[in-house]
Amino acid sequence: MSQFKLRRKIDPTIPILTLVLSVFGLIMILSSSQIQAAHNSGNAYYFFIRQLIAWLIGASAFFYFMKIPLETLYQNRTGFLIIILILLGLVFLPIIGPKIAGVHRWIDLGFFRFQPAEVAKLLLILYFAGNLAAKGRDTEDPIKVLIPFICVLGLVVGLIIFQPDMGTALVIIITSLAVLFIAEANIWQYIALIFVGVMALLLIIYIAPYRVSRLNAFLNKNTSQQDKLGSAYHGIQAKIAIGTGGLWGVGFGRGTSKYSFLPESHNDSIFAVIAEELGYLRTMLVLLAYFYLAWRGYLITRAANSRYVLLLAAGITTAIIGQMLINVGGMLGVLPLTGVPLPLISYGGTSLIVTMAMLGLLTNTSRETKD
Repeated sequence: MSQFKLRRKIDPTIPILTLVLSVFGLIMILSSSQIQAAHNSGNAYYFFIRQLIAWLIGASAFFYFMKIPLETLYQNRTGFLIIILILLGLVFLPIIGPKIAGVHRWIDLGFFRFQPAEVAKLLLILYFAGNLAAKGRDTEDPIKVLIPFICVLGLVVGLIIFQPDMGTALVIIITSLAVLFIAEANIWQYIALIFVGVMALLLIIYIAPYRVSRLNAFLNKNTSQQDKLGSAYHGIQAKIAIGTGGLWGVGFGRGTSKYSFLPESHNDSIFAVIAEELGYLRTMLVLLAYFYLAWRGYLITRAANSRYVLLLAAGITTAIIGQMLINVGGMLGVLPLTGVPLPLISYGGTSLIVTMAMLGLLTNTSRETKD
């Protein structure tokens, strides 16, 4: 693989959009979380302060990954896979992997708690981008590429689903398939992989009753009164909040959905709060910011001066825009609810830090483009 040839100039739009969306997220968390924070902890600014600390760490991660030599990341690709498997395994150890609300998703170090599945999103992109770049044009060979790809992806996704965390697993699957596709894998192998993936996804859904309930609530719009208070409740409340906002919204901080009506109003459902308080027109500006960020990311893939940069930029961009579409689609009722946060905006320290790190890395790759 040829040496990286750094350009002096980065794409400034990526840091700007990262700053705008993340600060906007802090503002919306302040608006949407005060009621629940005051009720749970006695401090109305509890969630805001925690997210602000995560934002400061995320800003440091952004600049670190913006400066780190890509050659270093490429050479250590196998180490990233080992780290992923260790972290995902540690969540099941009772000492440092507490079971919270019936799930194993966190590693608790006492002074800091984080979600390994979020970290896995970034590290798996680094692994697959480096691994597929190293194979060069051998990507059509199923023995060298497809079988190892299925084994690695299946192991990582299996550990995440076992936590369980279906939403993050879905984001990782979409991102990994996008990287494989852009690496020019054989199209028939790719179609077969998607078919097997869909069958496996349906099996995973139907072995868990709560997932079946969510899917039925999504597919059956004429829900009973019992369903409206059960599996369909979250989606119904999200659409009520969005519809209440109209064109211009009810005003910042004046939304009522966060008063114990809308579940996870500062987390997975924050898009509905944004639509309620700011309205359709201003919410569209938020979505346009995401799409513009995605456009800049895919421009990097088009002009990448190496295979590794192409796959890395494509994976990061797909992960962020894919997660955004899954979250917003769930709130609008066009996709089933999966519980994934809105990138840069939803409450969640690990998600914010990892997303800012990914965008710092995307900014880094913007140097590695053709003139």
